[in-house]
Amino acid sequence: MMKKISIILVMGLLWCGNAYALSVKDIIKPGMTKKQVEKIIFGNPKLLAETVEMQRTGEPVAVGMCGFHLPTEVNQYFPEFKTEITTHTDLGWGALSSEDPKIRASLDEGYPWYVFENVYVPIRMSFGFCKEGDGVLKGVYFSKKEALIAADPNYLVRKKEDEKNIAEKPKEKKLTPIQSPEDNKVVPAGSGTGFFVSNKGHIISNHHVIESCKSTKVSFKGDEIEAKILAVDKVNDIAILKTNINPDRIFPVSNEDVSLLEDVIVAGYPLGKKVSSAIKTHKGVVTALAGAGDNFSEFQTDATINQGNSGGPVINQKGNVVGIAVALMDVNVGQNIFFAIKSSTLKQFANSNSLNFVQPNNRELSNKDLGKLITEATVYLECHMTIAKIKQMIAQENNRKAFFSEYQ
Repeated sequence: MMKKISIILVMGLLWCGNAYALSVKDIIKPGMTKKQVEKIIFGNPKLLAETVEMQRTGEPVAVGMCGFHLPTEVNQYFPEFKTEITTHTDLGWGALSSEDPKIRASLDEGYPWYVFENVYVPIRMSFGFCKEGDGVLKGVYFSKKEALIAADPNYLVRKKEDEKNIAEKPKEKKLTPIQSPEDNKVVPAGSGTGFFVSNKGHIISNHHVIESCKSTKVSFKGDEIEAKILAVDKVNDIAILKTNINPDRIFPVSNEDVSLLEDVIVAGYPLGKKVSSAIKTHKGVVTALAGAGDNFSEFQTDATINQGNSGGPVINQKGNVVGIAVALMDVNVGQNIFFAIKSSTLKQFANSNSLNFVQPNNRELSNKDLGKLITEATVYLECHMTIAKIKQMIAQENNRKAFFSEYQ
């Protein structure tokens, strides 16, 4: 009964004008149970007026429904010592993910940290409700480090050992490409695919196909013709190239995005010209209307896309481009999973660069006519770069370029 009266008296003090003169340590005393501490801080934001949160925002902190409702990184239980530390700041979740060093540091210095002892049931969440568990207050600290020392007698020894191990750990040497006298030599490095979309020689491909190339050459009717890079979209992996070629056939681009289970054909030069110099096609269907990570600029297909296919057209039976071949999923993640950039993404980028496409076909083509369109409007692209640049890019993680086998 006396305990209840004391708690009521303390809460009354908090709401009066003298609350700002009180310290947390004046109000919350060792020997109190978690339940008692919870009752004191519940609904009393002025209790934290003396802390860094008050100084940071200029407003008292509103303690939540449960003052101990915080992530496990903040609540720490030490079963060997039957101790537990926690705090009742509402900053806990945000501070853990924030990149602001001041916010992250404020959890360690400035907030009241409570150390409880004789804890056999630690704080936990159950069906959305906070369960305080048992234990009594050992002390209040305004430093997480001090709280850890009070809760864990081995903390300083273990911290010292960890720091020693970090100091003694040999630093990993960064792998640097071996220098060679031929590093500045420009050579054919890798390949990709592109396709004509205008009679003036405009070609569409992927940005990663032409990235870092000293020159990009287009194979057309037995000749190698250098292309000029007009514009790139690094985010969506699109590139617009321009040549002095006047192609006999060009691809129209669909005004509508693909639909689920729609039949599609991927055309291009997978694996370069190592297998053969002839263009190759793969048929499949649209298996998802978004790419990896719910990227709705792309769609998924089971039509095979290999290295070298990148930048090639994905078309429907009408001969309209519905996508650009862009990537294949790692076989360790899944098989027969390939991605293409949607036609709407391509059209938006092209329009922003004053490139207009011809009107799409409204009737289906015979396989013979479709094959002729694919053969004459799809081109092999070859990236030329210095050997030094090849070494540098191959050393990079997640490199998507289809380098020739002699450089891999």
